[in-house]
Amino acid sequence: MNTLLQNVRFAMRQLRRSPGFTLTAVLTLALGLGATAAVYSVIQTVLLAPLPYADPDRLVGLAFTFPYEKPNAEQTGSSADFVREHSQAFSSLAVMDDNGPAVNLSIEGGHAVQVNSLRVSESYFRTLGVMPALGRGFTPDEDRPGGGRTAVLSDGLWTRVFGRDASIVGRAIRVNQDTFTVVGVMPAGFKVTAETAPGVLGTPDLWEPLQLSPKDPGYDGDNYEMIARLRPGVTTAQVQQQLNTLVQPFYKQFPDYKRWYARGNSLHEFRVWKLQDVLVGGVRRSLLTVMGAVLAVLLVACLNLAGLMMARSMRRSREIALRSALGATRAQLVRLLATEGLLLALAGGLLAVAVARAGTYVLLHSTPLAIPNLHGEPSPWLLSAVVLGFAVASTCIFALLPGWTILRGRSRDLRLGGPSLGETVSHARLSRVLLIAQVAVAMVLLSTASLLLGTFVKLRSLPPGVEPKQLTVFQVALKGDRYANTQHTSQFVTAALDELRHTPGVDRVAAVNGLPLDRGLNIGGNPSDRRDLRQTIEFRIVTPGYFETMGMHLLAGRDIAGSDRAGSDRVIVIGATAAKKWWPGRSPIGETIHVGNEEHWRIVGVVADAQMHSLVETQGIVIYGPIAQLSDAFTGIINGWYPTTFAIRTAAHVDLAASAQRAVERADPEIPIARLTTMQAVIDSTIEEPRFFSLLSGGFSGFAQIGRASCRERV
Repeated sequence: MNTLLQNVRFAMRQLRRSPGFTLTAVLTLALGLGATAAVYSVIQTVLLAPLPYADPDRLVGLAFTFPYEKPNAEQTGSSADFVREHSQAFSSLAVMDDNGPAVNLSIEGGHAVQVNSLRVSESYFRTLGVMPALGRGFTPDEDRPGGGRTAVLSDGLWTRVFGRDASIVGRAIRVNQDTFTVVGVMPAGFKVTAETAPGVLGTPDLWEPLQLSPKDPGYDGDNYEMIARLRPGVTTAQVQQQLNTLVQPFYKQFPDYKRWYARGNSLHEFRVWKLQDVLVGGVRRSLLTVMGAVLAVLLVACLNLAGLMMARSMRRSREIALRSALGATRAQLVRLLATEGLLLALAGGLLAVAVARAGTYVLLHSTPLAIPNLHGEPSPWLLSAVVLGFAVASTCIFALLPGWTILRGRSRDLRLGGPSLGETVSHARLSRVLLIAQVAVAMVLLSTASLLLGTFVKLRSLPPGVEPKQLTVFQVALKGDRYANTQHTSQFVTAALDELRHTPGVDRVAAVNGLPLDRGLNIGGNPSDRRDLRQTIEFRIVTPGYFETMGMHLLAGRDIAGSDRAGSDRVIVIGATAAKKWWPGRSPIGETIHVGNEEHWRIVGVVADAQMHSLVETQGIVIYGPIAQLSDAFTGIINGWYPTTFAIRTAAHVDLAASAQRAVERADPEIPIARLTTMQAVIDSTIEEPRFFSLLSGGFSGFAQIGRASCRERV
């Protein structure tokens, strides 16, 4: 024990005498191991750990999709009902609506909050094998069209809003200004992946019965998802064979789908995948890419650490020779070197644990990657143990190998006053090999970082088609029976806009369903006299002054006006691409188009194009109609799926949070606002993933370049 303590004290003195070496070695170890452990822990949690449900291997996702698509569970209403009717391979099968998660929950005190809802079939909880902790799930009668309005709460919502009051079961709550009865509360550990915000996955706050019906808006589109639990003894291969036999009968019953879902020679097919593959399909490649990058960083860290230890051993070769001459055995010298390596490992490992914990949190909660986090945070104790174990192993190896090289069979080089080990040809060659390897890996990281950064800079410079400076936006969800009505919707929007116009510093205001680079309605459209030109178009509902507020230039004709009201001729403004494709070489002013099932919208203006989905996507056909001229059915569809966005242009920077809240509350106190941000932030959100990868690769490349520089200094 005394010898061990002496070795520890001596090693600490030696490390204090070389602060540059000590700090470099500790930081190298911490960053390399910490980053690797963080990414691996996320991969283990997301990609490798089984789903947190009963018999997770029996859960599958079913899709009506192209055969070459990645695993998914997308279905149309028709295809979902067809599979439920004709497939016998499942013990339970559930359908979910993947549109419009935001709903307004009125709480005691007279105000409302926006929460996330998921509409599911009655078999949903049974399929996952998790039932409510309080109350029950949905019944078949509640899931039928026109069934009762019931809700199941998440444990989080039950805690935040209702204070874990057990009497909530059976009580009425107000959702979208309608009365729902709470029938159950899910367990605290129950997690699922649903889109709770654009690009964000999480567990919904409450669930409602799906009540799937052919009369539903969007029933014919791929607006649903399907999951199932296999019967005992049935394999996914057997299910796929059965689904293959349903394709032709489906197209025979629904022939229009051959035209709607055709791409070249490919048609949608019924596909089945393991549910875990479906859930991680969108993020698997990104996580593996990040893992490859951090492994390269770990390799650089190991090479740098090896070089540092080799250089230190070269400088200490005469010290080791002196100790050997004074009678120190090889075992004693190895223990001395191992003690020094162990101290470095503990210091670097403890710092690596902090890096790993922080990196894991960032990956799971703060990256633009839609990572399905069903298991919560990885175990901190397991993560710490793994990091410290690897730190001790790697550092001891790199500490002992150079010393062992000095000690083994080289007594003539250990003569006091003889040549140092660093002067020999073999060690010069080894140092250069380490340098070349480190430079090679560093150059690969640098090249990757340069490509990703260049791509990001190009994306950042692409014009969005709007002027984002001094432009603030916020959203409201106008849902429920009250806002399935054009008159009530117009009254609310007009009242809120009138209040906002009187806010000091506000120049112009407008409202839209479907902001550029955000979600909006996709629907069929064509010139009235050219049915053969019918295609999917982007339909945006706007108020007068929208184009001026957004900074979009009117190219021909006129803007939507206040005189375009219900009962007057229906008018529309089209994008420049629509004019070029449908009326090449001539003016489209005065022409009429069909939108969905509604006919004869007369074109009164042409506006410059704005990007609707991303900065790089090819521009499609976009049309803009006045909110006041929609039919009630059309208004109900749009409000049911998409939020209404208010755009406010100011003369200077103005904090509009309080003004926006006041304007909406005066129009309707049961409507909360959400996502108050700037238009520039909306634009930036579309390139968050390229920015994340460019910054990540840039940081890794910088780490590698620093390591390469230190390696050159040693050589």
